[in-house]
Amino acid sequence: MKSLLLENLSGRIFHSISSKLTKRLEKDGKKFGLTTSNQFGILLILSETPMSQKEIANKSFSDEPTTTRTLDRMIKNGLVIKNRSVEDKRKQVVQLTEKGNELLEKIFPIVLEINREIRELFNEKEFEQFMKMMHKIDLNFEV
Repeated sequence: MKSLLLENLSGRIFHSISSKLTKRLEKDGKKFGLTTSNQFGILLILSETPMSQKEIANKSFSDEPTTTRTLDRMIKNGLVIKNRSVEDKRKQVVQLTEKGNELLEKIFPIVLEINREIRELFNEKEFEQFMKMMHKIDLNFEV
């Protein structure tokens, strides 16, 4: 059996990149009193408001208990509110408050800056190919 070098394993590389991005968002988010989960939650809620807790958990790749705790903190901080769905009265949906929208406007440039830094690592063709490969892995790798 051939030995594999740890630094060449794709899973380890993905984990390293994910950890670095998470740490960067945590560092930048602290300026606004946010955790990484809060940042992603706010962005997700804004992009498809209103959204159920389950939908937020699925889109943020988080489990429901963690999502519930994160949303409870965000409600306590006045960033989001829960309301009954207009389409299905049994369902609760989450949406940004005015304070949440104001905060989103402040933190969204951080996400854009990180994306810009990643894009600068590649020329146009390389970046397009990189994104195609990342989407292919994302769409075809099941847990």
